[in-house]
Amino acid sequence: MGTEGAARVMDFITSEFKKSGLNVEHQAFRYLSYSPKKASLVVKGRNVACEPIALSQSTTEVLTAPLVYGGQCLPEDLEALKARGIELCGSIVLSENLRSFEAYPQVQAAGAVGFVSLTTLPGNSIRCGCARLDREPGKIPAVAIGGDDGRALITELENGRSLEARLDVVGRVEEKEGCNVIGRKGGTRAGRVLVSAHYDSFWNGVHAMDNAAGTAAVIALSRHLTEFTGNTLEFIVFGGEELGFWGSSSYVRAFHASLERIKAIVNLDTFGSNRSKVEIGATPDMIEFCRTVAEDRHVTVDCWNVPPRAASDQHSFVEKGVPAIWLANCGTDQRYHTPLDVPGEMSPENIGKVADLAYAVINELL
Repeated sequence: MGTEGAARVMDFITSEFKKSGLNVEHQAFRYLSYSPKKASLVVKGRNVACEPIALSQSTTEVLTAPLVYGGQCLPEDLEALKARGIELCGSIVLSENLRSFEAYPQVQAAGAVGFVSLTTLPGNSIRCGCARLDREPGKIPAVAIGGDDGRALITELENGRSLEARLDVVGRVEEKEGCNVIGRKGGTRAGRVLVSAHYDSFWNGVHAMDNAAGTAAVIALSRHLTEFTGNTLEFIVFGGEELGFWGSSSYVRAFHASLERIKAIVNLDTFGSNRSKVEIGATPDMIEFCRTVAEDRHVTVDCWNVPPRAASDQHSFVEKGVPAIWLANCGTDQRYHTPLDVPGEMSPENIGKVADLAYAVINELL
């Protein structure tokens, strides 16, 4: 967000929506941006390659503290550490939870002074992430490290070795203006069907499945669904998803008076790699509908989540009681948010499988 690349993407989406005959609106919103400046982690006198975690606090001086392994860093994990007499307050906590936004708030609340997230992939690729998804900046510094480095540290800690870490991380947090791109086709009925994806990404790669695939699928669907009459169709490409659903939460606030007219939002986020399987996340009121559509079209759904996991833009709508469907890749490819998420690892067949399912779901909703 906030880069020349984002502006080019917005222009491209706008152009494609207009080619589909849609009425296009740019919806501006304010958000907290994050720009990484520097990151350093030293353990046992050795520099460990790292990346800042977005919206975490910057250090004012080099932070030195004991390193503690917290597992997934969920409440039960941290309580177990306390029961064993392991002090979290004043420590730098190492987590293997690939969702930093789940672990970081727990570690911060436990009184830790720093947070380190390891990537759960073979090798040493580093996963970028966000400290929180509640649109609040974090209060402790945080970095992400590679899997090999992280597992080596865990082994030492589990073997009873005391490790001290030196952490220095700086990132700029500032308020900026972002933008959603909305393409509308009016219908003959009062209801609305929303088809969405997010176009923003982290700074460490091209992020083909998260979420170039979703953005491309929304554009493709806009070309093929505009001949249908019925409920109003809105194709929405949100900004600011990775930093806390800023674009979708802004949409919900702006259109709060008419949310009850939304039949459902169909959100496409993170799918299409050559390792993908099909996931459907749905609110309880949409699950039987989704099962019927999938069965009628002989689509094998590998993962069901009811309600959909709170990890993408549909969450802003679910919080307000809007029926929601999230089409994703079941988490089977954990290369998202890393430099390994590249076009060469994508499968046209897997992209098409999800896009075709989205087309069928939307067609039935109309």
